[in-house]
Amino acid sequence: MVPLNIWQPMKFTPLDARTQKTASQVVYQIFPERFAIGGGKTSAEKLQDLAYDLPGVVKHQWDEMKFSPPWSNHFCGGDLDGITDHLDYLVDLGITNVYLTPIFSAPSNHKYDSADFFKIDAMFGGEDALQRLISALHARDMTLTLDAVLNHVSNTHPWFLAAKAGDPDKKDWFTLRDDGSYECWQGHDTLPELNLSNLAVRDVMYRRSDSMVQHWLAQGVDHWRFDVAQDVGIAVASEMANIVGARFPQAGLLGELNGFSGSWFDGAQEGKPGYQGMMNYWYRTATLAWLAGEIDAVQLNGAVRDAREGYGLKGLLCSWNLLSSHDTPRLGTVVNDPVRAKLAWLMQCTLPGIPLIYYGEENGMLGGADPECRRPMAWNESQWNQEQRAWLKQLIAVRQASAALKYGDIIVLGDRLPGNALVFLRATGVPGEEALVIVNGSDAALQVRLMLPYSHWYDGIPLKDALGIAADTQVQAGSVMLNIAPLSGAVYLPTNPYSNYNFFKPRNSGEVGVATIPAPRT
Repeated sequence: MVPLNIWQPMKFTPLDARTQKTASQVVYQIFPERFAIGGGKTSAEKLQDLAYDLPGVVKHQWDEMKFSPPWSNHFCGGDLDGITDHLDYLVDLGITNVYLTPIFSAPSNHKYDSADFFKIDAMFGGEDALQRLISALHARDMTLTLDAVLNHVSNTHPWFLAAKAGDPDKKDWFTLRDDGSYECWQGHDTLPELNLSNLAVRDVMYRRSDSMVQHWLAQGVDHWRFDVAQDVGIAVASEMANIVGARFPQAGLLGELNGFSGSWFDGAQEGKPGYQGMMNYWYRTATLAWLAGEIDAVQLNGAVRDAREGYGLKGLLCSWNLLSSHDTPRLGTVVNDPVRAKLAWLMQCTLPGIPLIYYGEENGMLGGADPECRRPMAWNESQWNQEQRAWLKQLIAVRQASAALKYGDIIVLGDRLPGNALVFLRATGVPGEEALVIVNGSDAALQVRLMLPYSHWYDGIPLKDALGIAADTQVQAGSVMLNIAPLSGAVYLPTNPYSNYNFFKPRNSGEVGVATIPAPRT
């Protein structure tokens, strides 16, 4: 990390079109079993399907939440057609990409225990339902991300059953011991781990053109999120990026790591490619710890700077910024303060990276750890927190209208100020494409002059808060006077008030390095 007393100019990293496009997404995560049932069916009607005729299945009405262990055996009937039926709802929110937890054939409701990677689970409607969803998404200029589990399978998977039976072609696909035990994910014997050091396993998972990863990309899936990246490993991520990227250069490959992910990105391993992005749990931890008073603004601003330096700009921009997921308690339950929750949303939508909205969060759904965080979607609008929904829609709209907030670089400034605020500047290198974000986590107003170590906000440039909360201000000789209310924030964007003068001359663009100045006309 660069010490605060050493100034360095903002050196803009050239961004390719693919990175800009990826960074411009807004992702909505859906747990398919709990989002919606297609065709207007009730749970009682849908759960009559033969797909649910499995040992130990417990069937629920949609709004009935009385689950008991094992949670994975409880079903409410959500499916892919239910998602397709509600795509206009997602468009209205501002969503551009839908991420689904696993949808392949599996005995559980969560499907992280696949029994067939090449078959869409009948509970979700099979491959026909997937194709209907893909067509409907693409018609709306939206994309689809599927969840891949390369590390383990269900203990009912034919590969594992064959290995246990002594099949010589499958025996080395797993790590079996003489006493009958085997390597399994975090000790769960229902989840035997695949032996990814075996070339044949990697062939069927992602290397061959008919492999699982490539097969579904060829069927119209746009991107992949890979479960438990730390178990899959960096070497596999590098090989997969090379092989899959050669055939599907626009496909995003994103990994899950619940922590700091600086070693997992493109170029992180001595020039070898890795994941394009990661689930940015680092941001989530820092955000929630700050709002809970467990860390101060010095650590928070430092954590944001560490992510920029450790992830690299491209890796950071292509990572998912999440506040909750199917693996965590929901935001409203953790924060339990609507004012501070609004600050969390503000940070999520303005920090570098792609906002990931977990289904129902936009409407204030609550829930603790699994299974509480996986309650069925509340479609009764009388149960919605309309103020929170409007706030999130506004933040998404502000982000999507600003190139700086979508894919600008970042200068972290908050840890040089008194009080308790996260402050940063986003900029693309194109004059006029900047945003100054202030998130005041203090019970006192933030009233201070902020020195701006940025060369292209010139004296007199007016700044307006895109959120419509903070008073207008302006750049004054490399500084700006802030007056931010307690537990509030601002997203200051530059404006050009003159009709016959332009503050933002293209010849000053940081994108072109030393700008080319056109010759005068003769």
